[in-house]
Amino acid sequence: MIRTLKAFALHLPSLSVGLTFMTLSVLFGSWLARLPEVQAALALSEGQLGLALLGLPLGALALTPFAGWLMNRIHTGRAMALSTLLFCASLPFPSFAQSQFALMGSLFVVGLANNFMNISMNAAASAVEGQYGITIMSTCHGMFSLGAMIGAGSAGLVAAAGIPLQNHLVAVALLMVGLQILLRPVILALPDSPSEGSSFTLPPKALLGLVFIGFCIMIGEGAVADWSAIYLRNTLLADPFAASLGYAGFSLAMALGRFAGDGIKVRFGAARLIATGSLLGAGGLGMAILAPSPIAAVAGFTLVGLGFSTVVPLLFSSAAKTPGVAPGTGIAAVASSGVVGFLIGPPLIGGIAEHFGLSTGLGIIAFLALVSSFIGRKLKI
Repeated sequence: MIRTLKAFALHLPSLSVGLTFMTLSVLFGSWLARLPEVQAALALSEGQLGLALLGLPLGALALTPFAGWLMNRIHTGRAMALSTLLFCASLPFPSFAQSQFALMGSLFVVGLANNFMNISMNAAASAVEGQYGITIMSTCHGMFSLGAMIGAGSAGLVAAAGIPLQNHLVAVALLMVGLQILLRPVILALPDSPSEGSSFTLPPKALLGLVFIGFCIMIGEGAVADWSAIYLRNTLLADPFAASLGYAGFSLAMALGRFAGDGIKVRFGAARLIATGSLLGAGGLGMAILAPSPIAAVAGFTLVGLGFSTVVPLLFSSAAKTPGVAPGTGIAAVASSGVVGFLIGPPLIGGIAEHFGLSTGLGIIAFLALVSSFIGRKLKI
């Protein structure tokens, strides 16, 4: 793993893409960590906040039919640079919302920009892999996981210092824009993904298995991100520090798994890793649900992170190499399904939890992971 990371850091095209992955997660992690402040400032109930948060997946979904067409018309590096600037510009706006529906509208724009950026940076990673004959997708997603920890961790410190949310998000966005300006010459020189087609499209049949797995696994990632601490706190009566360890363990295991994932893929193959990782994630969720203590549940969530860590990067790499499908179209299909799953998962689990309990909601995620494992074993990739 150390050798892989060193080679990644010394290869400027790879590093520029990886830092763009980190840009997205630092920004989004900063927002998520301070979301309770937005809820308090607008005096929103959990149901009202959940409705406002639906703006994110709706925005992401709005781009989906046009994503493949868009990526096949714009150079990969330019698309990544443009989408990053759009996301940096849009993210601070929800913090200025004065009502539930203003929050929902601003999050719609954030969701659209998030999906565009997610698609373009995965396309860039795939193009670098194809041009230079290397594997970097899992490492890039490891950078995303690392950025999420940095964003969320720094947001806690900033909030403790009493810095207003608006000032915080604007400052982080400007820092990320500065980083992108430094990377711009390398990004614009990135290889382009082969393109074909000139009209918008829905996911081709050849991609349905990958799209379904991406949707299910990313629902799980979103659910753990938003609900693990609440489950530990309310169901297992953990103290606040112990409750935070569920997502911390999940994120750390995911980052480590992704940094090691490119080397593991070469040894075991994509289909086997997707099936095994999904099964491991399902087992971790089952362990968390049945855990008699917070420590056991934290171990379960950590296992989920390890299992899920390589699945999504492998889906992107496989989608870009699907016969008869343009790389931009394949990546757009998987990215869109994943973003929608990640963003719609938390409110979906919240609705289930309200009526049937949080354990039931997490159990449904475990079932979806099991189905993903079964489909993964059938993939011809």
